[in-house]
Amino acid sequence: MVRIVVPTVWTPQGRTDFEGSPGPLDEVIRDFAARHPEFGRRLLDPEGTPLRYVNICIDDDLIPRHQRTATTVGPDAVVTILSPMAGG
Repeated sequence: MVRIVVPTVWTPQGRTDFEGSPGPLDEVIRDFAARHPEFGRRLLDPEGTPLRYVNICIDDDLIPRHQRTATTVGPDAVVTILSPMAGG
């Protein structure tokens, strides 16, 4: 099972940990947004493509934007989504 962690500021109800499915990173993000539509606008553009300005880590590794389409999430990975920050 993939563990997906979202920023605390995204979840007024306080839940930050969710389950996901392994696979290509973009598909993991699309699947997560489909199952949790409250996060869709933060993760996907209007065409359903994952936004590249949102930082994503797999386990402890920040995945560079240009490598995301070629990145695969393993079955026991932790995907951490980091909020974009103004000016940085």
